[in-house]
Amino acid sequence: MINLNKKIAVLLVVPILIAMGGTFAFSAFSGSSSITVNSTAGHLTWELNGTLIKTNANNTPITVIGPNGMIYEIGVAEPYHADNGKYNLLLGSVKYTTSTVYNFRVNVTNLAPGEYFEIQFVVYNSGTVGLIATPTALMNTTSYNATYDDPPAPPPAPPSGPTPPPSKSPAPPSAMPMYKINATQVAESQFMSALQSYTGYIYNLSYSKSTGVGVSLNPSGMAVLDLWVGLGNSNGKDVNYYQNSDMTLTFSIDVISDP
Repeated sequence: MINLNKKIAVLLVVPILIAMGGTFAFSAFSGSSSITVNSTAGHLTWELNGTLIKTNANNTPITVIGPNGMIYEIGVAEPYHADNGKYNLLLGSVKYTTSTVYNFRVNVTNLAPGEYFEIQFVVYNSGTVGLIATPTALMNTTSYNATYDDPPAPPPAPPSGPTPPPSKSPAPPSAMPMYKINATQVAESQFMSALQSYTGYIYNLSYSKSTGVGVSLNPSGMAVLDLWVGLGNSNGKDVNYYQNSDMTLTFSIDVISDP
């Protein structure tokens, strides 16, 4: 007889949202993940930990809020470049068992052009059976700017009759143009140079078998993924394309039991 309970599939979806606004193109980073386990095998138990590893912020304070409400203000309560930019601030640890739905949220605000942060996600096997954690291909990447540039010009006045004065009221939201801006996956080795030269958002999602991803993890084993997100500095040009723009990354991790 085939044991249909030998493999239990779990889907972890991690949408990453970056929204920017302000005169100096500061940003707000927000991410969430939802995990649903539809199984009766209670021995599959694991944790997802998020840690702020590093940031190069030195222009303006960055506020980091983890999923459990932990708040760190880099440049205020936390010094800039602590231990040469390495912070290792635990943003929260979330435990998963069967029939569980939980949102893991990380928020970073006030990121300026040329700055970046690195968040490390660790899948920890806290159960009694083995498991395999494997990210799928990047599901989607979108980046838009809703209000850069002027609204569309009003239609021309009729041929005859007085011309009405131009309206000073802004165009309604439906009339505001949508501009696609750059959002690029780069290699980790190229991230820092791309951070200075690119215009738009850049990111890197790093993992390998050597970090425990895609291989069988015994109880107490770990799989490590690093997410880098930065705002391009456009080679120092005053290119303020980022006001009221947003970026969304969506990727997933499949976790299966491996008894």
